[in-house]
Amino acid sequence: MPRYLHTSIFVNDMDESIDFYTNKLGLKLLDKQHYEGNADMAFVGRDWNAYIELVYDLEDHAPYDIGNRYEHLALEIDGDLPELCEKLKSQGVKVVKGPKKSPGGTRWIAFVEDPNGIPVELLEPK
Repeated sequence: MPRYLHTSIFVNDMDESIDFYTNKLGLKLLDKQHYEGNADMAFVGRDWNAYIELVYDLEDHAPYDIGNRYEHLALEIDGDLPELCEKLKSQGVKVVKGPKKSPGGTRWIAFVEDPNGIPVELLEPK
C-alpha cells in the first residue's frame, strides 16, 4: 500500500525557512543538500516518515507566489498551543487565525504564516 512521504515547497530564503520550521515550530533539520547549479534542498520533520522538503532554486527567478490551488501545511504540535502562539508572535511570526477550539471543540487549532507566505495549520494531538 502506498504511504505519504513529504510535501515539497519552494522557498525564497533557505536559512529563514529552516529557522522557522526548526527553531520556531520545533521540527528537526533531517538533511541539507546543495546541487551545483540546480537547487539547495533541506528536509525538516520529526523523522523521515513524513517531512517537508524545502527547495531553493539556484537559477535566476522571480520570488515565488502562492499558487491559487495551494491550501496549507498542517503540523501536530506538542504542548500548549495558545502558549506556543504567544511565543511565535513574540518571535515575529504572523499568527493568521486562532488559537481557537476546533469546530468539534476537541482540540486547539491555529494558523501561522511561514516566511514564504505559506499558511501552516497547528493542531494539538487528538
